[in-house]
Amino acid sequence: MLELTGSGAEPLEAEDPRRIGPIPLAGRLGAGGMGRVYLGVQEGRYVAVKQLLASVVGEDEDFLRRFGHELDNLARLPAGATAPLLAGDRTARPPWFATAYVPGITLREAITLHGGPLPADALWLLLREAAASLASVHAQDMVHRDLKPSNVMLTLDGLTLIDFGVARAAEQSQLTRTGMVVGTPAYMAPEQASGKRKLSGATDVFALGSVLAYAACGRPPFGDESGHGVLYRIVHEEPDLEPLRDLEPELAELVEACLAKDPDDRPTAADLLERASRQGPFTQPLWPVAIDERLTERAAFAADVHDLDVPTLSLTDGKPDPAQAAEPAAPGPGATPAAGPRPDAPERRERRERRRRTRVLLAVLPVVVVSGGTTLAIQYLPHVSAPRAEAQDTPAAPVTAPADPATAGGGNPSGTAPAAQPPARDPGQAPGAAGGAPVTAVGGTGTGPGPGTVPGGGSQPGSGGAGSSANAGGNGGGARPSAGGTSTAPTAAPAQPPPLPDSGTYRYRNGNNGKCITQVFGAADFADCANGSARWTVQSRSDGSFKLVNQQSGSCLYSNGLGQAVFVGDCAQDIGRVWRTGPGGSLRSDLGGGCLDLGMSSGLVTRTCGGEASQRWTKQS
Repeated sequence: MLELTGSGAEPLEAEDPRRIGPIPLAGRLGAGGMGRVYLGVQEGRYVAVKQLLASVVGEDEDFLRRFGHELDNLARLPAGATAPLLAGDRTARPPWFATAYVPGITLREAITLHGGPLPADALWLLLREAAASLASVHAQDMVHRDLKPSNVMLTLDGLTLIDFGVARAAEQSQLTRTGMVVGTPAYMAPEQASGKRKLSGATDVFALGSVLAYAACGRPPFGDESGHGVLYRIVHEEPDLEPLRDLEPELAELVEACLAKDPDDRPTAADLLERASRQGPFTQPLWPVAIDERLTERAAFAADVHDLDVPTLSLTDGKPDPAQAAEPAAPGPGATPAAGPRPDAPERRERRERRRRTRVLLAVLPVVVVSGGTTLAIQYLPHVSAPRAEAQDTPAAPVTAPADPATAGGGNPSGTAPAAQPPARDPGQAPGAAGGAPVTAVGGTGTGPGPGTVPGGGSQPGSGGAGSSANAGGNGGGARPSAGGTSTAPTAAPAQPPPLPDSGTYRYRNGNNGKCITQVFGAADFADCANGSARWTVQSRSDGSFKLVNQQSGSCLYSNGLGQAVFVGDCAQDIGRVWRTGPGGSLRSDLGGGCLDLGMSSGLVTRTCGGEASQRWTKQS
């Protein structure tokens, strides 16, 4: 096992892979709402491997295309602007990419290590180094969008900006054109918070001003909470820069210019680079003593690279060893071939064929597990591997799982649902394929997810699946032979399109706190139902989904992915703006499959659907 002392990484946890693509992993560098970052070894050097969470990717093809564009843009960032892209696989599920390991610490860690704000000479150096990186990025007509202390890595030689995962060419940006808010509230520019203006290099300059204020004052200039209060102050109030004015008036004046409300009034990154360079020369050690000592430790670790002895994928009964990562899909652009010995070609073909056959079965067979008197129904969906087209033409009978009488609402005393009753389907659910095999399970709510429903509330249109083999070898839901000895399978009724949600304008009251969905600038929040922004117009779509348009602003409620904050912005595109009525009155997003839920203290988020009262929204006129 690799000694991680000095690396900044934590040991791998039980659920972490031991290899991603061809890269063996040594530890975990970090985790966030979109993915996890691991420390790996490739070609004699340490690398940072970022893998997106499967729950974020789902089956969102637009997201995957966007990720591919982001990889392309990351590859064309100028040298020195960020850690270089070394490898990646956009076709893997989930996709991943690897960059050079940066032997540094974040600005946030540095402030903590130093015990307070940085001295004036370190602030000028911070401005010079960050402005130099941004100037080269902006020259490529790209923006970072999420500059904040945790994305600024101090090193012995200066600093490196990281996490350009959402950086895109400005002229390509779907996020820009649709007004989707991407960023961290305390470091957003006014145009980000409101979603009313195209983002540009000036957006990064505003964020850099906030980062400098944080480094000089120990706090962001508009407050550090994540709710709508900080967004309001960013749009309407002046920054708090008093500690910086006392420390370095000239720098305070420059930071104040960076924080101008109008993007046209801000200096450019090139202007900032020129002003900061006048404060040199900057000599070693560049940073305060405690920070320099930690950076020296990181650099020593990076200079002494050890190979990792991580076994390649092994198979047991056709299933991957859970302690190892799955074998990657065929690499896309930027992917590197797997290192180490590979099995011979016939064995590889046999393994692929075995996996393909297994995946097809998982795509069409519901598996019912009974434990301790509770019945759980699990439907494997075709995002693993699509069944052959000819299998989809075979109708299958409904499969009904025994109910638990202790939890069934309205079930009969035997706990078994009547065979003639098909399971209730979520009215907001997309239709399954003709002949799909619905599954009814009882456990908490009385009715399990219907065809096309991901456990936890996600939905995949057309995922009812097919396959007459669902009842092969038994009578689990199939027809019983008649007295005359003739076995007749019932013909499944043609799939009907889901009912359209009621069009109209409504308030949505939460089942936990009685508050209604409201809009505060570019963010979604909850407040008294009499609030002027609490009315939402339902725009129905032909597949049973809908958009929620705020009657006051004309903007749409949209998800930023599972586990992320919910915002309100331009309705022009469907990315994250598509909702469905879920079980128990929940509102389920097509982006990530999460249900609309209350935030910790303010705001709204999407979380895994679990039937909590905080995810129940009662529609009121």
